[in-house]
Amino acid sequence: MQDRVALVTGAGAGIGRAIAARLAHEGMAVVVADMDERSGRETVRRIEADGGSAALALADVAVEEEARAMVGFAVRRFGGLDVLVNNAGGAPEPHFPYAEPEHWGRTLDVNLRGVMLATQFGVGAMRGRGGVIVNVSSMAGVGYEPYEAPEYAVAKAGVMRLTAALGHLGEEAGIRVNCVCPGWVETPAVRRALAGMTAEERSSLAFPPPQVLIQPDEIAEVVVTFVRDETLAGRVMVWPDREPPRLIPADAHY
Repeated sequence: MQDRVALVTGAGAGIGRAIAARLAHEGMAVVVADMDERSGRETVRRIEADGGSAALALADVAVEEEARAMVGFAVRRFGGLDVLVNNAGGAPEPHFPYAEPEHWGRTLDVNLRGVMLATQFGVGAMRGRGGVIVNVSSMAGVGYEPYEAPEYAVAKAGVMRLTAALGHLGEEAGIRVNCVCPGWVETPAVRRALAGMTAEERSSLAFPPPQVLIQPDEIAEVVVTFVRDETLAGRVMVWPDREPPRLIPADAHY
């Protein structure tokens, strides 16, 4: 991983910041992609203070021109792209079917279309040198239970299926695609959300939060594992709570 180049979307806070910091610690130059300039620059500052190399790319992954530009920035700034982590996401209230189409459509765009755009342009930058793409999905996209934000669940399920569907890139271009599906991760956004819920509201959720949440650094460790281990190409890791995560078999059918 030394002297390689990574691009992490949604790296201004939470899981994305932890992943960016960890990849930089492993010796990679990291492009911190985020819509929020202040939080993105803070991630860059922390990486540089730890002796790493990083640069900020202001980008909305759901906008084609901006997704293309952030990948181009990585190539120009650091000379190429070896690792792409599609982490940017979110699901602001209100939710489908009560929200207006423009609102819930934005959730689909960020969580699924944004992953596809970044992946498409990332693959273009990786051709001829190989690389790794790691998609951060969610337990919201797993299973058949009702979910509070259907548009988010649909998008995250799509990210999982996209990961498996791109398995052919390994043989065609030497580009491995993986996915991690965590449950409740202790990020600032999650802490705010849980603080605003009653105990009854928490217990009524499709996936009630455990007493001890998954830490962002633990997700960063999964990303590093996918980057290092060539035998895990095309695999999806499901991690609902603090129990050990499990890999979905490569030949699984649903």
